[in-house]
Amino acid sequence: MNILKIKMSALCMFLCMACTLFCTACSDREKYIALNRSSLEAETWLEVEKNDTLKICMDSKVRIWDSKLDTEILNDSCLKIQVPTLIGVQSINVKFPDSDNAYKINLAVGMKYLNFKNEETLYGNDLRQMRPREKKIVSVTGTYLADEYPVTNCEITQLMWDEIPLNSKDHQIEKEWSERKKSSMRNGKCDAHDSAANMISLYMAMKYANARSIREGLKPYYRFTATKEKYIHIITSYHKKRKDITVKSRYRYIEIFYNFTGYEEPIHQYVIAQYDFTNHEDSTILVMVDSTSDGYRLPYYDEWMMLARGGEKNAMTPWCNNSAKIKDVSKYARFAKYKDDVKSEPVGQLQPNEYGLYDMLGLVEEHVLLEEHNWQRPVVELIYTLIPFSQKKESFKCYDEDCPSCLKGGGLLSDWKKISYSYSSPDYYNDYSGGFRLIRNIGNNAKWSEIKSDSNE
Repeated sequence: MNILKIKMSALCMFLCMACTLFCTACSDREKYIALNRSSLEAETWLEVEKNDTLKICMDSKVRIWDSKLDTEILNDSCLKIQVPTLIGVQSINVKFPDSDNAYKINLAVGMKYLNFKNEETLYGNDLRQMRPREKKIVSVTGTYLADEYPVTNCEITQLMWDEIPLNSKDHQIEKEWSERKKSSMRNGKCDAHDSAANMISLYMAMKYANARSIREGLKPYYRFTATKEKYIHIITSYHKKRKDITVKSRYRYIEIFYNFTGYEEPIHQYVIAQYDFTNHEDSTILVMVDSTSDGYRLPYYDEWMMLARGGEKNAMTPWCNNSAKIKDVSKYARFAKYKDDVKSEPVGQLQPNEYGLYDMLGLVEEHVLLEEHNWQRPVVELIYTLIPFSQKKESFKCYDEDCPSCLKGGGLLSDWKKISYSYSSPDYYNDYSGGFRLIRNIGNNAKWSEIKSDSNE
């Protein structure tokens, strides 16, 4: 028995040595990365998980390792790094003895670095991407960072700690967040596979995006301004005004004027519901974007579709056809039978798509912003929607042709037979309705151009 133990111990030591030689992990949390100086660029990107321990070794001596991370210099060419517990980007500057030039190594923590060069993606065959029966291939060139998983409950709790009340007495969902805060420790550890956040309003998701940008010294993408507008809506270049007119005793309707002259560049302005952990005097708030920012933000509809497809240009789901069984679907998307809006489950447990992104379908619905061209506005001067007076107290709700956002991907409680890349749920009230993931377009350099069309009309 002792001989067997010795042999097994020797075998484990051999496997770990072999693991190190071939630059793979000796455990789930410790990784060895070998870099060649000649292959370093001004900025080099490495994808890592939260809480990993890294050993980075260069093929030549290093004079300076400069980083704010928890590090240990192992020898003249190797550095040991403890990866932070929160998602984001952390940097290490490297200098060599024979040069004052610094090379930056960026650690994309819990994110995928996607450097698209004429990446082809399917555009169309979707109600929000031009005509429903039109399909075309679009070329995308640009550099994106995308969250590998939906943002988790721990991430929200830690970054928005000061905003979450300890004792909420109002909304049930706010009470749930208060309980999560009570059971957490400030600056505590967030597991890479914590449960997905699923009770987030559009406003909270935007505030979280700004907080992540500020934490990394980036310019926030969203700007919030008080407004007296009562209705949730997307502001467009041809959206002139709206007003209530009573036409019958049973109905009132919203009158919306359009002077459609073709789609213009989006102005990315929205009036959304002001749902967070504070009781606001105004129910809505105006959101504008800073076009010079390359900080964190929600994906726009077309971007989410591209990321969800992961390069797929034909099938409408990862499981390829409508006759799939739940056991096949469960390899890619998580659905559940229980009826609990609050309950969530861990991220990253199933297969990722070809871009390395997990849980794009199932688990939690994701907030996605819409642009003008994602709504099929009729070429008319006037449209209207009849609303019974009994709904007057819901008057700030948006209506189909004017909503700023929708929810993509389906969630735990969705009917999996209806889920596809094109599936979306309305977000009429922008309330505590879903989860989200964030992206960055580094340098604001993304260019979309049409390659070819395939029209069946």
